[in-house]
Amino acid sequence: MQARYRRFLVCLALAAAVTVAGQPLDRLTGKVLTDSGAPAADAEVRVEAMFGFAGSDFLGQRTFAARTGASGEWSLLAFKAGIWVFDASAPGLLPDAIALPFNLVAPPSKGIDRLVPSWHPILRLQPLPSGEMGQMLVDAAIAARTQRPERAVELLALLQDTRDVEILTAAGTICLLMRDATVARPFFRRALERDPKSFRAALGMGSTALMQRDVDTAARAFGEARSLTKDKDERGYLSAAIVELNKAHFVMKGTY
Repeated sequence: MQARYRRFLVCLALAAAVTVAGQPLDRLTGKVLTDSGAPAADAEVRVEAMFGFAGSDFLGQRTFAARTGASGEWSLLAFKAGIWVFDASAPGLLPDAIALPFNLVAPPSKGIDRLVPSWHPILRLQPLPSGEMGQMLVDAAIAARTQRPERAVELLALLQDTRDVEILTAAGTICLLMRDATVARPFFRRALERDPKSFRAALGMGSTALMQRDVDTAARAFGEARSLTKDKDERGYLSAAIVELNKAHFVMKGTY
């Protein structure tokens, strides 16, 4: 009887968490940096909801746009919990993109109208590779952002046999700009096969799994990515993502 009662209390707590998480966050902030860690000023940031937390339908504003300031920071207001894709672009650099879960619960001492996360997404823009492959990536990124997915896929298909890990991860990231996890995933998988220590490849595997609603695989991939970076901000948002994916596992699977 006690075990059943404890499971009942867990169910109530998780249901309450999801209910509260439906409230808008007071403010969400993040950073866009170059590969060297310098701030990427005036970068374009796009944020789009894929679905609600734990696979539910998303209710509310689905897309946001912002630009970074001189310090590379951006912020959004009235941001709700869910599964979101964040991407950033700037002239002369390759874009970056990541899918992350948000399911924040207000501390007991605060109202639900003052939810402010203690961790922040970090996007890193890579330098453009030289040569023909670099130009293909530029053209594919432009096609992806101008709603021409067929052209982007056509260009990226020419890069799928390369052994260059940076080219492969860049191609996968451009697929994330199109919100196409199915096309993106093989690029990240091949990159990880060639370099098991590639942070960007592991991060891409986590993002694509999350976009495909496979929260268990996403949590494992984010755990691998966390072990591959020493950056405290990256470790912070990945740790928070893993915690929230574990919550989503219970809600989606019903395994209490």
